[in-house]
Amino acid sequence: MPASDVLSQRDVAHLLRRAGFGPTPRDLATYTGQTRADVVAALLAAKPSGVAGPATYKSDHRYLERLQAWWLRRMLSPRYRLQEKMALFWHDHFPSATAAAVRLDWLSTQNATFRLYGLGSFRELVHQVTRDLAMLEYLDGRRSRKDEVNENYGRELMELFTLGPSDEEGHANYQQIDVGSLARALTGFTFDESKKPVVVMAADRFDDGQKVVFSGRPFQMSGVLGVENPDGTQFPPDTNVLDALFAHRDMQGRPTLARFMVRKLWAWFGTPEASSPLVDELSAAFVANGYVIGELLRALFTHDAFYSEEARSSTTKTPADFVIQTLLALDVKVRPSELPDRMERMGMELFNPPGVEGWQHGIAWLATSRYLERIDFAQAVASGRGKNGFRFQPEVPDGATPTTLVDAALAALGLEVSPETRQRLIDHLSSGDFGSEAWFETKYRGLFVLLLSLPEFQVH
Repeated sequence: MPASDVLSQRDVAHLLRRAGFGPTPRDLATYTGQTRADVVAALLAAKPSGVAGPATYKSDHRYLERLQAWWLRRMLSPRYRLQEKMALFWHDHFPSATAAAVRLDWLSTQNATFRLYGLGSFRELVHQVTRDLAMLEYLDGRRSRKDEVNENYGRELMELFTLGPSDEEGHANYQQIDVGSLARALTGFTFDESKKPVVVMAADRFDDGQKVVFSGRPFQMSGVLGVENPDGTQFPPDTNVLDALFAHRDMQGRPTLARFMVRKLWAWFGTPEASSPLVDELSAAFVANGYVIGELLRALFTHDAFYSEEARSSTTKTPADFVIQTLLALDVKVRPSELPDRMERMGMELFNPPGVEGWQHGIAWLATSRYLERIDFAQAVASGRGKNGFRFQPEVPDGATPTTLVDAALAALGLEVSPETRQRLIDHLSSGDFGSEAWFETKYRGLFVLLLSLPEFQVH
């Protein structure tokens, strides 16, 4: 076994920041010294759960915050870390939003779908999203019928969710005629609202005419294409239009969907861009394992490239990562209901992504007003005595010095800073009456404001 397969504490912290929302001190002690394969296997071992948060048809802000707080409580639990990180990824990848008049109970159901299928077959997840209440409302699928076809979902299914508009050489992956044919094949889904709304396939709304997608390509599909019958059984692979997406190949004969999803997941977990050889390798593993997301993540999280220096510091933390990593690393107690408004001001309002492309990532998270909200959060945490919603109780061990306190705080937050920055932090703690109550309340608590505000803590 190569020595590099054994995880150092630094490796564990990196893995758990990406495959979850950060490590607790107990996690670092538990996983350090174990192999990549064993720790990743433990992360993937969580049983699928279709649990849904509290929600009603009402969509006012009070009910939205209750649902957001419920989800944040699960994000804060190490027990659900990878499951909830993937639910957040899918919420960004397959967005639906309360601002578009999508009911909260439908969004809660969609969130449960991401939790239940998020680590399983991507083919099955695409099927579930295609017939999902929230998505059918958000992208007008419920209003698409044979005499009035709506192309919104069909277009986004190819452009944003499975293929991308073009391959790596710039060749278009589909034409407008494919959008139209795919949209026709997706007609017929509607809601049965006789009791509680459920999705059904209405035969009289489905376009049962002949269709062709990807005409002239080796993977062309033609016939009475569709997704499922009125009794809920799926069309066979030769006429199921979802299978046409998985059969798609780029101009070099490579699996388009696999490569698209590898790039998307690598950007979320690794670095903003993946090299072509890395895409080749991970795509091959994805296809070989039947498009199971969990197996792709296994290959990703055990790959040497994931532990490269570039992968450790090239991705800007989302507000969810920034907030929850802080709370876990510093053992801050807080009611989850305190967090939704703060995250919204940082640019991430859960259950309300800004558009069909999800959130803008990267440096967009650090626009001036959003960055100031991070600093405000840092101040609230550092001053938290239980009265402002946060309870933070840092300790000064016997015999501590400014140097040992700074190094311990840096280690707790997984921060690596320059010698100059470290010395300025030590100088900050060295001023004033070291060890006094006034020093503790201003200088020592203030240290954590400085640390959480550093550029180095905004990335991972």
